[in-house]
Amino acid sequence: MTSRPGITVGQQHFTDLVYADDTTFLVDSPTHALQASSCLSSFSQAAAVFGLLISWPKTKIQNVGSGPQPPSILVDGNPVDSVSTFTYLGNLQYSHPMDTADQTSAGGYHFGLLMSSLDCIWKERRLPLPIKIRVYLALVQFVLLYASETWTLTSADAKSLEAFHMNANAES
Repeated sequence: MTSRPGITVGQQHFTDLVYADDTTFLVDSPTHALQASSCLSSFSQAAAVFGLLISWPKTKIQNVGSGPQPPSILVDGNPVDSVSTFTYLGNLQYSHPMDTADQTSAGGYHFGLLMSSLDCIWKERRLPLPIKIRVYLALVQFVLLYASETWTLTSADAKSLEAFHMNANAES
């Protein structure tokens, strides 16, 4: 175990992932509850200096990968539950690999709604193709890629998305 929290990938050491208003802390083993507790406690103290508070009911601990589910922990008197699934940006994050169709179902649902709501644009023969492409790039691409950083992407998925995107750009 390293003396500092985080994980090492190759020669790089990662301690956290920061999103818009969310942070994910990384520890090298789900059994290192003390390390996770220390990270969260330090973060809470640092945030308090700026008047920010941790939402303890929303804070969870999850093992993403192989191995046992970590135990629930107590951080400065606040319980932090251990979970096997967690919803982030409308996508369910699983502790262990699942079918990618399940993981991207929320994004696919929104994409399907958007595409069907724009049927009148896609079917309008008087509307030139460049305008349809601009609608796609401005509206559809945004919804398609929403929360894509949370997807488990296989190489086949990446190739399919790239081909779809290149095809749409080639027609513009």
